[in-house]
Amino acid sequence: MRHVTQWLRSTHSLVPNKTKRSRSVCEAFGLWGLHIIPTQTWTTVRSIRWTPPRAGQWKLNVDGASQGNPGSSGGGGILRDSTGCILFAFSNFYNIQTNTVAEAMAIRDGLFLCEEQNITNIVLESDSKVLVDMLRADSCPHWRLKNIWADIMRCRGRITTITHQFREGNQTADALAAHGVRSRRRTVFSFWQDMPLEARGAHRLERLGIPSLRIHRTPLPASPRQWRIAWRRSRVVTIGR
Repeated sequence: MRHVTQWLRSTHSLVPNKTKRSRSVCEAFGLWGLHIIPTQTWTTVRSIRWTPPRAGQWKLNVDGASQGNPGSSGGGGILRDSTGCILFAFSNFYNIQTNTVAEAMAIRDGLFLCEEQNITNIVLESDSKVLVDMLRADSCPHWRLKNIWADIMRCRGRITTITHQFREGNQTADALAAHGVRSRRRTVFSFWQDMPLEARGAHRLERLGIPSLRIHRTPLPASPRQWRIAWRRSRVVTIGR
């Protein structure tokens, strides 16, 4: 094993180009015979930040967390005005649930708190694309969400806009959801100073408009030339006696 490691390191240093290096390793181990082609990726970097709602609106950011999917789960959310000031935040523990169910329960908890305080004109923001699409279509195809969905629909009239946000722009709600899993209880916060440390830091960064970077790597399809080379090298010529 030590000799193989030394050989790999020498191959890594002799071939400067990353693509050539991976191709050299594939050839050495005969992976071309299995039609395995070293993939190349296209990397994109985006700047993601939380944006406040317009004047007269409230933005409710929610998130769900599940350790195991399904596993110990929790949810959290925060309601802020157009200046980024907090009206309330919450975290809750949901026992054993999946990510989607935990996210739906967090939406329900946030809307129930808005209903208690008679808050309307809400911009609901979540990093769950599945639930955002379901809310926009007013359709729930998952039977597990039937009861939760009925509660959400009862408060649907308070929501004016439903938006999807990447996790990098939803970090305060993410920290509150993680706190719900750890604390294993329901907590409502009226001031940002009462929130857990991670949520306080994320809230301050979001309110200041400091962005986070989202790095996405997309594999590029192999070219026809690469497939032809792989096919030629995988051919086995058998010579009869």
